Amino acid sequence: MNMKKIISILFLLLCSASSSMAMEFSDVPHGFWAYREIDKLTDKGIISGYSNEIFAPQKYVTRAEYAVMIIKAIEQENILINDMYAFEDVEKSHWAWPSIIRAVDLDIIKSIDGYFYPNELVTRSEMITFLTNILKTEHISKQEAIVALQNAYIDFDDIPDWFKVTAGKAEAIGVIAKEPPREQYLDYDAYITRAQMAVFLYNLKEKLFDYIEEKRNIELSPKIGEGIVIENARTIDDVATIPVHTMLPITVLGQLSSEETKAGDMFQARFVNNIVNNEHHILISKDIILVGKILNVIKSKNFFRNGGLLFELSATNNDGNYTRILAAAEYDAKPVDAGKFRKAANKIVKGRDYIVKDGQVLYIRLYKPLKVNVVTGEILD
Repeated sequence: MNMKKIISILFLLLCSASSSMAMEFSDVPHGFWAYREIDKLTDKGIISGYSNEIFAPQKYVTRAEYAVMIIKAIEQENILINDMYAFEDVEKSHWAWPSIIRAVDLDIIKSIDGYFYPNELVTRSEMITFLTNILKTEHISKQEAIVALQNAYIDFDDIPDWFKVTAGKAEAIGVIAKEPPREQYLDYDAYITRAQMAVFLYNLKEKLFDYIEEKRNIELSPKIGEGIVIENARTIDDVATIPVHTMLPITVLGQLSSEETKAGDMFQARFVNNIVNNEHHILISKDIILVGKILNVIKSKNFFRNGGLLFELSATNNDGNYTRILAAAEYDAKPVDAGKFRKAANKIVKGRDYIVKDGQVLYIRLYKPLKVNVVTGEILD
């Protein structure tokens, strides 16, 4: 499965409305086991009948039909493809050609030595494998998958070992179509019927929708973590404000010196730890790389004048641009104490240079309040 391409599907698929109207089929009565799924998917135009009155629920699904149904289900009819495909047994004029090339490009279905075999039938195992690949199953262990499969199906021993974990994960998340009266048989190598296909696709869309909602809820929640707590940080809606004059610890990557550094020089730094509020919402991540710019250099001079540096820091925002977030106060070297010098009075007392060594922790003072979106982590102007 080409997951780099498939992953985009998960965020585009929000079950958009369709102009198609649900149809009543004479061979799919209201009591039919897959009536709901067929009704919903025909309403959305994902599956169509063989005529205005017949759905043919027990008819097997061909590879061409499979490609069309899945591409419609994941709403990728218009996706751009990188390669032009040619098959010995499928002309470009074939009714399913647009879906076939997209299904192959997305690795949903494979061609074999230049042939697609559009009229060959699709097995249940092929559909189950596709669903397990595209849906979120990483949290299910191999042992859990095997147990789920063994508890659900009488024909467990007939299922090949290479397929048991895949099928078990599909069973654990509840996407396998179970047609009565064989609900307790996986029938992994049986051909898939149109009714079963409707149920599989309906389950796919439901699980994708649940996954998107779950991910959206996570993305809309503040990130939680441990770190340096700013007690008086205020949060209104999703925006936290770190007050002006707050002292924050950083480490400089490299070395700065009042003797060697010049105004305009750039350097990098990072916070010593996450900056969090009382609820442990991460206000600023320790992983952010800060970019510093030297604004002014004060060189040490004889008699009581120590060196110092004035610099400002910026952080990369989500859009890749730098946002000026704070300016550091002048950090002078420790004041010269002439009383400590026990040398002759005519000895020159030289001011000390200001040196920040690589990895040294120093505190910076905010010149202005710092606003942060606690959901996105974006530092706001």
